[in-house]
Amino acid sequence: MMLVFALITISISFTFFFLFILRFFIQRTHNLEERNKRLSVLRKLDEVMIASSTDFKEVSQKVTDAIAFELGFNNGVLALIDESRGVLRRVAMSNTAQGIKAKNSLPMPYDQLEIPLSADQNLSIQAIKTNQRKITHDLHDLFVPVIDKQMSKRIQETVGVTTSLVYPIKARGKVIGVMIVSIDKSESKLFSYETESIEELFDVVGITLDNATLYSRLKQTTADLQVANNKLRELDRLKDEFVSLASHELRTPLTAISSYLYMVIYKSMDKLPDRTGRYLTRAYLSTERLIGLVNDMLNVSRIESGRIEIKPSNFDIAKLVKEVVDEVKPKAQENQVQLFVLDNKPPQVFADIDKIHQVLLNLIGNSLKFTHPGGAVTVSFFTDGKMVDVSIKDNGVGISKEEQGKLFQKFSRLDSSYLAMGTNGGTGLGLFISKRLVELMSGRLWVNSEGVNKGSVFTFSLMIATQEVLNKSANLTIKARDGEAKGLEPVAL
Repeated sequence: MMLVFALITISISFTFFFLFILRFFIQRTHNLEERNKRLSVLRKLDEVMIASSTDFKEVSQKVTDAIAFELGFNNGVLALIDESRGVLRRVAMSNTAQGIKAKNSLPMPYDQLEIPLSADQNLSIQAIKTNQRKITHDLHDLFVPVIDKQMSKRIQETVGVTTSLVYPIKARGKVIGVMIVSIDKSESKLFSYETESIEELFDVVGITLDNATLYSRLKQTTADLQVANNKLRELDRLKDEFVSLASHELRTPLTAISSYLYMVIYKSMDKLPDRTGRYLTRAYLSTERLIGLVNDMLNVSRIESGRIEIKPSNFDIAKLVKEVVDEVKPKAQENQVQLFVLDNKPPQVFADIDKIHQVLLNLIGNSLKFTHPGGAVTVSFFTDGKMVDVSIKDNGVGISKEEQGKLFQKFSRLDSSYLAMGTNGGTGLGLFISKRLVELMSGRLWVNSEGVNKGSVFTFSLMIATQEVLNKSANLTIKARDGEAKGLEPVAL
């Protein structure tokens, strides 16, 4: 009898031990299955995040399908908060069989089903406000107040779901919506590790959706910027056309007025009364200044719209400088400023002689304008075998270090600086035009000054007219396109 009892005891113990081992292996198997499911979902979500070219709607659908299909849910719904309208809006529903049935059963398109954020009786709104998972066996809890109880019951019977779980989705520490997953069994049939692993996955879902939102906004911003940029280009083109037309129309009558005033003042056979002569002279000088402004505006318009032409040729830069110096000598004498040219026989340059004549007039004229009586302006040359530098040095008012970078901007007038000190005014366009013209000929224009009242040196460089340059650039006409300086291509020597 004792032996039988012992055998029975051993048998029972062995059975319990076997059941414990079996339960352990079943648990391990479920754990491995669940881990594989999680890894599969994570891989799908990773693919969605990598495919950054997809739009937000597509990303939302892929995320919802990944959750539903990979984790074996009957249906999945993604709803996000629309703060501007104060609603929770459904943005995606899984393409599972039950998901398709649910779409067809709704009285409106699923993406038009919006729950007010003030509807506290709705379970999704509760999940958002409490940041906690919610569970229901009645779909009306998810549809109230948009769909009535009877319609909700009919949809639930058609789709065949028993339980719906509502998980809040967060991004950057803020709840942005919910994911609703539905199953055809009670939540008690789910293992605890299943629900825990699902909650962990929704952190990744939030990151994925946040990235998609940022990308979508970036695309929209880029598109808006492109539209704005196109409008600005069109406005800029219209501005250039207006300036060009206005300049042409103004220049003709102004030239006529200037010519008649000149004839009256300097060619009249009758001597003018002093007061009348003074008034007419002032009118003549003002008209000439206005003509200069119109010409400068026309030049700027041509440069920025790509309608200015550069016709380069080889010429003696030292000879051109001397001609310009002769032109401005009367002004130098009037201002009591000495003019010097240090001619060390620089090589010929390859550029547009008319445009360089204009540049020299601007630079030497500025130096004369801003040099005090008794001062001096000196023009010199330097070459490194590839380029010729032409420098205009004065001992005038100078320019502060802080303001030198503003000199070559349109309409630049600097406080306590080179341009602001002129007694004869100016358009503020001369240096801008000169710099752009030199750049069109593949040169540079820059300034050096130790500061206010320490003089300035303006220097521009031009290509030397080597035989290689002349051969390569024969019959060349250069145009500025789209407002950019498209100059001569430098030739390696």
